[in-house]
Amino acid sequence: MNSLSLSYAYLRHKILSTALTAATFAVGVAMIVVLLLVNAQLQNEFSNNLKGIDLVVGGKGSPMQLILSSVFHLDTPTGNISLDEAEKLSRHSLVKETIPIALGDNYQGYRIVGTTQAYPEHYNARLKAGGRYWQKKMETVLGAEVAAKSGLNPGDSFAGSHGLTTGGELHSGLPYTVVGILEQTGTAIDRLALTGRESIWHIHEQHDHDHDAEGAGHKNGAQGHHDDGHADAQGHGREITSLLITYSSPLAAVELPRQINSTTSMQAASPAFEVARLNTFMGTGTETIKYFAWFLIALAGFGIFTGLYNAMNERRYDLALMRSFGARPGKLFKLMMTESLAVAIVGLVAGVVTGHLFVESFAAWLASSKHIHITGRLFLIEEMWLVPVSLAVGALAALLPAIRVYRIDIFKTLVRR
Repeated sequence: MNSLSLSYAYLRHKILSTALTAATFAVGVAMIVVLLLVNAQLQNEFSNNLKGIDLVVGGKGSPMQLILSSVFHLDTPTGNISLDEAEKLSRHSLVKETIPIALGDNYQGYRIVGTTQAYPEHYNARLKAGGRYWQKKMETVLGAEVAAKSGLNPGDSFAGSHGLTTGGELHSGLPYTVVGILEQTGTAIDRLALTGRESIWHIHEQHDHDHDAEGAGHKNGAQGHHDDGHADAQGHGREITSLLITYSSPLAAVELPRQINSTTSMQAASPAFEVARLNTFMGTGTETIKYFAWFLIALAGFGIFTGLYNAMNERRYDLALMRSFGARPGKLFKLMMTESLAVAIVGLVAGVVTGHLFVESFAAWLASSKHIHITGRLFLIEEMWLVPVSLAVGALAALLPAIRVYRIDIFKTLVRR
């Protein structure tokens, strides 16, 4: 029998301990794979969405909330800002480009965003054949995900609902008409319905007018719209939710946020700074999990070592007998190494497969509940490092038992038996 056959026979004989050691190894590998996949894809999503956005200006509140709501569209806005103030800021010498964002409504949980065509153009979004951008009120262009999930096509109509999540009051009397669908961009635009700011203002002017006519307490209603991030056109002039800014000069990074925060009623937040802060928070937890995963792999390596060491003592007579029949020391050394590496390889393969399957199953929930898109059907070059690491752990675990087998004293061992 060759080394592989002998190793296989022994591992089958010790199937329970072998399976337990391989499973521990696999869990450690799977945890590392999950961390690599999730971190790489989240960083890619951050990078795609932050491209060219130097500053976000919105209502006073949490800077992180402002970034999450206006750039990633994952949180509620901090409030509204005056359109007059926003337009004045757009003309500042340190500002190269601004993109207005007006929030307030949704369609089946997807946000309807009032903006300009500069928004999709900033992310190099392209229209599918037969579509166009909005040219008048109540025309909309759908992101790729919105179109795919809703089944809407150019020429179809739909009514938005009040608020940023499902369950709000339906604006049934003011339907939107789909005039275009965007191709996949890999950014938040994929899950938005884009329209002109005039559409948002028109709907909420009409909404407020209807509430006035019903005597439903317009003052409280208007305040509610402000809190939800609506563009309110009654009493205080038109408003938007936020402004995405690109600097005209590196000097702006020092001067502009300070000016806005100290001399206006608005708040300026740096996406790069807030995302770095978010990565710091996430990084602490990620590092802890990563260390635990490496601990599990090391523990599995120790399990392999213990199993082989005990097995060597149990099989000492058999190994000595093999030597007496002509088996060279190198073959016995190879036998121990083969058994250890076999367990490590099984754990590695099982861990990689489990990690990818876990991310893929988790991705569906993440996409539906958080609108964050990751996939397990992605293989990273960083995962290749797990191969030499796993083989090294397996080899190190077998080293001492293999050396002892190599040095076994045939005569003493057979005589004792």
